[in-house]
Order: sequence, then C-alpha cells, then structure tokens
Amino acid sequence: MALDCEQATDLLYQAYELHSKGHNIAKQQSLLKKALGYCPQHPELHNALASVFEEQGHLKQAIEYYKKAAKQEPEFTEPWYSLGEIYYRQKRFSLSLEAHSQNCSRDADSKARVKELLKEQPYAVAKADEVIDQESLLVLYDSKRRIKVNQNLSNCRLYTRVKPKITFRNLSFNSGKVSLKRGAIYQLKEMAAAFKTIAPLKIKIHSHTNIQTFKGIEQEESSKRNQILSEERADTIADTLARLGIDRDYIKTFGHGYSQPLTYELTKAALAKNKRIEIKVE
Repeated sequence: MALDCEQATDLLYQAYELHSKGHNIAKQQSLLKKALGYCPQHPELHNALASVFEEQGHLKQAIEYYKKAAKQEPEFTEPWYSLGEIYYRQKRFSLSLEAHSQNCSRDADSKARVKELLKEQPYAVAKADEVIDQESLLVLYDSKRRIKVNQNLSNCRLYTRVKPKITFRNLSFNSGKVSLKRGAIYQLKEMAAAFKTIAPLKIKIHSHTNIQTFKGIEQEESSKRNQILSEERADTIADTLARLGIDRDYIKTFGHGYSQPLTYELTKAALAKNKRIEIKVE
C-alpha cells in the first residue's frame, strides 16, 4: 500500500509539472485518475483532480472531489476554501458559509468570507428571482448541521450565530390575493424535500404584508384586510406543503399583517422588503 501511494505521489508531481508548463489539461486529469487507482485515499490527489475539474468548468465533479479531499484530511485548508468559493459563486450562500466555517480558524481568506456572509446574511434570504435548493436549506434547518456551523464560528472567535429561519421573497402572491405565483412552487418543492429528511419537526410560517391600502378602502379597514390576507397566505403555503407530503400537524401558521415591518419607509423597495414570508423550524 505504501509503495502504491509513493507511485501515486510521483504521478501527482508529474501532473503538477504539466500544469506549471501549461500542458494539456486532459493529460493532467488522466495522470491524476491513474494515481487515484494506486492510492484512492490520497487527499492531495482528490484536491488536484477537483482543481482540474473546476478549471474545466465541471463544478459538480469539482465539488465531489473537494469533498473527498476534505473528508480524508479535515485540516487540509485548500479543499474547504475552494468548496466555499464555488458555492459562493453559485449563490448557494449557506453552503459557502458551512464550508468556510470549517476552515476559518486556519485560513485568513476563509475567515474574511465568513465575516462578509455573517454581516450581509444572504444565506438567510431567498430573493424574488432565486430558489434555495434542498441542500442549502438543510444547513440552517437541520439542527446537527446548524449546530456544527455555530461551533465552527466559536472556534473562529466569531460570535454571530445562524438561526433556523429563512426569509422567502420568492414565495410571492398575486396582488391582494391568496394564490401563489407560478414560480413559488419550485421553492416549496425544495423545502418539502428538505423537511422530509429532518422530520419530525415543527414548522412555523410567518406571513407579513406591507402598509399598502386596498383601493377605495380606508386605512383602518385596509389594516384589517391585510391582517386576514397575511393569515390566509400563511395557510396557503402550509396547505401546499401538506400536498407535497409534509404532515399538516407539524405546521403552525401566523399572519402579522403590517404589525412587524422591517422598515417604515414608503419607497417601492421598502414596500417590497416588508412583504415577506419567514419560515422557522424547531
């Protein structure tokens, strides 16, 4: 076994030399795969092959091999950093935070990225034109993964904590209605798939409207209607999740109307910010 790994290391150095000279990337890939045949538990080989796949734009394969390198040698900083950056470019921010948090006590660049993510918190918001995938949702909603991330943050001497709550701006409704817009179902399918892996659980759906009034209706009556509307919208999301296989008994809904605005401004951007769905998991 030791001799096989020595042969694998020789092939790794040959691949490095080819890379330094700008030679055919396919040949580098061939050498690295051959080397893994000799020594499949060699973390540097997995990391190098991942780097080749990343250079070729094959990010799925790059992620697979960076994960293998990190699993085989958890103190190996390069695969964690590379994973975090691929996820960041993909806008899979919770996964980026998770990967960089594994590394931030040993790598200054990973720590800088973690600080940025904690400050802006893009991992906790689904923008109107995006969908947070199942794996990304589980970083926050799966208690084991969330606790591990928070432990990593403590190890990095960072004291912000991630919470099991995400604000969904992509769960949008037709104006003044309780019917979801077509694109929302994609997010709910990812959500249902995530929830099924961590059941049993308690899901709390909080629906918020903005201060906009209904046409021809006084402010006081509009406030009452917004309250009812928020309650009905939360129920719509709960009912949709139930149809997707989540036990309705695990879901609690809350309508807040305009009672908990994030901003009191009346600009178009502010109105859009206040209209939101927040989903917490316990």
